[in-house]
Amino acid sequence: MEKGDGYDLNRSLFERLVTEGHPYCTLSEQHRMRPEISTLVRHLTYPSLTDGPGTKSRPSIRGLQNTVIFIDHSRSEDDDSSLSDPKHLGATTSKRNKFEVDMSVKIVRYLKQQGYDSEDITVLTPYLGQLVGLREALGTNNEVVVGEMDAEQLEVVGLSDLLEKFSLTGQRKKPLKVSTIGEIPRPRRSFR
Repeated sequence: MEKGDGYDLNRSLFERLVTEGHPYCTLSEQHRMRPEISTLVRHLTYPSLTDGPGTKSRPSIRGLQNTVIFIDHSRSEDDDSSLSDPKHLGATTSKRNKFEVDMSVKIVRYLKQQGYDSEDITVLTPYLGQLVGLREALGTNNEVVVGEMDAEQLEVVGLSDLLEKFSLTGQRKKPLKVSTIGEIPRPRRSFR
């Protein structure tokens, strides 16, 4: 991109194929997100996306005034040079933000005080470094469960010592799902 050769490497392969006229299909009805969340995606990427019937009758989240809450802060990320994130090709580090990790722990604790069990909660993060930080912070009171895709990424970046702590959920504590964006894990392996 910087050389100006026209390879458009700042755009995804999928987007480049679509703009070149290759056939494609897109999601037309989603069944995971609450409508308040899918609205964000709809306006950005999927203008004709509809919500499945099962997404419309979900109860409000206990203890919160809104379903979607944005928190603005000025605390910078720390580069975690002990691992690189395979989702961000060419990156030599992954991101971790201790302030956000601490805030996530407090939010999980608050949701549990509202009567939610650990298995009702999923914490999502875009960075593998943040996933490791969340595991460390949340693992003292929860059995932190990650999916197969995140487990494979941890292995790819050389964190096989963490993988040795995975098990098929032999739940001593109730599992809490932590995942990078793109995977909502099924409880298969867990950090202890």
